[in-house]
Amino acid sequence: MAIPAKRVRQLSISLLGAGIACIWLIGPAPALQNQETAEIKSEETTPTFTMRAQRNEVLVRVVVRDRDGKAVGGLTKDDFRLSDNGKPQSVTLFKVETYKASLAEQSPGGAPSTAKPAQPAQPVEVEPSSALPQRYVAFYFDDLVVKFEDMFHVRAAADKYIDSALQPGDRAGVFTSSGLGNLDFTDDRAKLHEALAELTPRPRMMMTEHDCPPLTPYEAYLIDDLHDDIMLQVATWEVIGCACGGDPRVCADPQAQAQQAARIAWQNDQVQSRQCLHVLTNLVRRMSSLPGQRSILWLSQGFLTFDTISDVGELIDRALREHVVISALDARGLWVDIPGGDASEHNGLPASSPLFPTQSMYRETGKRTNQDVMAEVAHATGGVFVHNTNDYNGGFRMGGALPEFTYLLAFSPQNLKYDGKFHKLKVELVSSKGLTVQARNGYFAPNQELRPQERAKQEIDDAVFARDEYLEFPVDVHTQFFKLSDTKVQLSVTARIDAHALRFHKQGDRNRLNLKMVCVAFDRDGNLVDGTQKEVDLMLRDVTLTQLLSSGLVVRDQLKVNVGNYALRVVVYEIDSARMTALNRTVEIPY
Repeated sequence: MAIPAKRVRQLSISLLGAGIACIWLIGPAPALQNQETAEIKSEETTPTFTMRAQRNEVLVRVVVRDRDGKAVGGLTKDDFRLSDNGKPQSVTLFKVETYKASLAEQSPGGAPSTAKPAQPAQPVEVEPSSALPQRYVAFYFDDLVVKFEDMFHVRAAADKYIDSALQPGDRAGVFTSSGLGNLDFTDDRAKLHEALAELTPRPRMMMTEHDCPPLTPYEAYLIDDLHDDIMLQVATWEVIGCACGGDPRVCADPQAQAQQAARIAWQNDQVQSRQCLHVLTNLVRRMSSLPGQRSILWLSQGFLTFDTISDVGELIDRALREHVVISALDARGLWVDIPGGDASEHNGLPASSPLFPTQSMYRETGKRTNQDVMAEVAHATGGVFVHNTNDYNGGFRMGGALPEFTYLLAFSPQNLKYDGKFHKLKVELVSSKGLTVQARNGYFAPNQELRPQERAKQEIDDAVFARDEYLEFPVDVHTQFFKLSDTKVQLSVTARIDAHALRFHKQGDRNRLNLKMVCVAFDRDGNLVDGTQKEVDLMLRDVTLTQLLSSGLVVRDQLKVNVGNYALRVVVYEIDSARMTALNRTVEIPY
């Protein structure tokens, strides 16, 4: 969203007989003639809502399961112990999220849950109005790495899942790592099936019989990054076989050719892997603006992330902050390693070579290592990782169903060093009682501390796209709409703030307060329709402040929408004290 030139509008406070002090927009006005005596200024810009996942607060989503794999509810903050690099941490935020699975999502013949009911005072309010979707499911097909035969199986399973598990109020979308063939969230089943039918593998790179030597990404990594002498020897002999006719004297330097090939292959693979992660992270960002429950089913065969560990950490941080659960399904299904590779792989060494078993071992290790990123992301975000099974339909049921109970914990690390280093996390139960804990295993510290203005922007951006309500000072929100035509509507939003709860700061003979208010409207599919961002700087004399405290403060703004149903999000942020109130409202504008 482009940022237009800033528009400065003059504001005045009017004291009404009813006891309300309002900030009234009086329209475009000439510049303030006497800036020294101005008590109120407002600056309004179109918000960009660019979000980052760097904050001095670490979120940890925890799923506790019993021996049967059922999610367990009814736990409290005191049931958990959390440590950062071995140091105990105090949990500053504790919330319980609940999800009731539909019958279609449950496995056939599954036993009823034995989980304890969640405490009624704890669950987060994630349910929007019934007029808006309750659940969003994104199918993320990693078409850069999935093979054709595997794509066929996961497409068919996705088709069946859409028909059998999605409810009438759900929205689903189809997204790919190549960016081709995407379908945004919709309740139109025909469009979803059509999008699935068009999916096909689109690799940026793949091993062919003409590669010399034919290196897998893991083999290339061993040579180029780890300088593995044994793997380099294997690749050199492959070069001798494929480029030198089996005679090492024919080629000037077969080892140098092997090293160069490994460098190119590893660099290309990392470009592809980063794209897969980048697109998935952007999908999480896209879903952060959606009301209701949000989940991603990631269909892939995985990839190596040795040089993209921080990218994985950023993905996990954002998914946790935006309440997006990511489950992963290994598109390869049940697979076994074939010595020498399958038909899609090309081995330059004959089976009689003494190095052949070593190369086979490396290739098997590479295949298993590929899936580590899928397991890590699913484990950290509260999802499941489905692998080593040809039951794709059952895998979709498992991956598409959210845990019935999840716990969201947060802590603020003490004396955190902004060095970008990895911190190991450990979450335990005070009394396990045969239960297992699923949670992220660590996080990366930020590289630098945010300045107050940067922190304010980040806090506001995060809050705009969240669904949790915060109430650190009282704000009443009221809406009114005016039809401009049969379809166009002007939506007026009024935020009434109790001035007694605001924290003014003395600056000379003035009382200063800096507020930001953001108001956005989302349509029935979760798309951002319109938004405004306004900063109000109050520099009040004592007499004006006294009047304001007795009457209150009202900020008004307007959005342009069409007739329909909307989820309204209003965030009021007190910049100096970093306090925030964020509220949800539903607006129904009939035809």
